[in-house]
Amino acid sequence: MPNTLYYGDNLDVLRDRIPSESVDLIYLDPPFNSNRSYNVLFRAHGGEESQAQIEAFDDTWHWSQEAEAQYAALVAGGAPITVSEAIEAMHDLLGPNDMLAYLVMMAARLVELHRVLKPTGTLYLHCDPTASHYLKVILDAVFGPEFFLNEITWKRTFSHGNVGRNFGKVTDTILMYGKSGDYTWNQQYEAYSAEYVGKYFTHYEPDGRRYRTVSLRNPSPRPNLHYPYTASNGVTYQPHPNGWACNEERLRKYDGEGRLYYPTKSTGALLVKQYLDDKEGVKLQNLWSDIGPIGAHAAERLGYPTQKPLALLERIISASSSEGDVVLDPFCGCGTAVDAAQKLGRQWIGTDITYLSVDLIR
Repeated sequence: MPNTLYYGDNLDVLRDRIPSESVDLIYLDPPFNSNRSYNVLFRAHGGEESQAQIEAFDDTWHWSQEAEAQYAALVAGGAPITVSEAIEAMHDLLGPNDMLAYLVMMAARLVELHRVLKPTGTLYLHCDPTASHYLKVILDAVFGPEFFLNEITWKRTFSHGNVGRNFGKVTDTILMYGKSGDYTWNQQYEAYSAEYVGKYFTHYEPDGRRYRTVSLRNPSPRPNLHYPYTASNGVTYQPHPNGWACNEERLRKYDGEGRLYYPTKSTGALLVKQYLDDKEGVKLQNLWSDIGPIGAHAAERLGYPTQKPLALLERIISASSSEGDVVLDPFCGCGTAVDAAQKLGRQWIGTDITYLSVDLIR
């Protein structure tokens, strides 16, 4: 049911409550198993300390009888053959340790997440380099390697001063997979840098509107676009030997909108103005360095140790869903994905294993 928070193990919720092919977008930010101890105590409304929060981070992903039983179920036919073979290979590679327990836990959930995703749906898995390479193999087994879309690198923090005998770790990895080739996609843009604007948008209209000039020559010979053009200033301009870049109707439209840039000499090249405020920016690439960490005194900070910026989730949800779509976060923590989905007019489903998270989101 959309717009619902579920308290409990997300594997049980997925199997018992979420129908097949009912979700448009999945974002998950599971614990990374990166040997960090998130021993942060939280207080519920009653003031009591939440030991469940500590257990969720510190005690869940150890190799145990439960992990061994889940592993046995996966390789005995409880998952598609590609997943069973992948997790068995992980067992041979890593041995029965905490990392394997983490991967077994993730594999079982990723199989269910794939089931509930619509054919037009997309999954984003947020992780760090500790396990990202293993998780990508599991995702390839679940979704098929042909449906891998991107490995996004997000610069999550600034440089560290306590770097040891290695390079500083300032990035997270977000793995993006489609359920099929027909996934939802809304192009996202990054604003031009100040350096780029200063270098290229060097002209101003009297009202201060900034623009650059672009050639109207065709890049290849086009005889049908080779015609003289008499502009509204009364001067007739000749095309480049290749021809104009557009037909006469479009050229007159530019002229009527005041978008033509007249050369000083009538023999010069006629140009078209491109206004800065008309441009959406640069098409977003897979390196995201423009969304910084949540500041220590930011209004959105909730004190949750793995909280992600709202802007990060808004970008993901805007790119891979439409208004009214259903967004699922099976490890919803403090609820940033739920918050972003609500803000952007999407429906949402959140699950978490700690009552504190559900209480906080509520």
